[in-house]
Amino acid sequence: MTTQIKPETAARIAALATRLGFTGSDASDRVLQLALDHLESQTKEKPRAMTPAEKAAEKKRWAEIGERNRTMYPFEDSNPPSKYLQDELYDESALPK
Repeated sequence: MTTQIKPETAARIAALATRLGFTGSDASDRVLQLALDHLESQTKEKPRAMTPAEKAAEKKRWAEIGERNRTMYPFEDSNPPSKYLQDELYDESALPK
């Protein structure tokens, strides 16, 4: 793709190349590359929609995490998470351990 640059823009690029210490025939190109790199670092890529395969993989991953947590912390009606955490974090006097 060819880009037409106005003479005043080319003069600004040349002046900036001189201030940055760029010399040679590629000085203007180096200035433009620096500017593009800076602009790319300042912008965020738009999130894209997940593909069906990615959705399935994510669903499987969360199912595995849930299964692992249910194995590590087997809660039931007689042992709800709140009771487990109460016992884990506080002593008999309800003071933090």
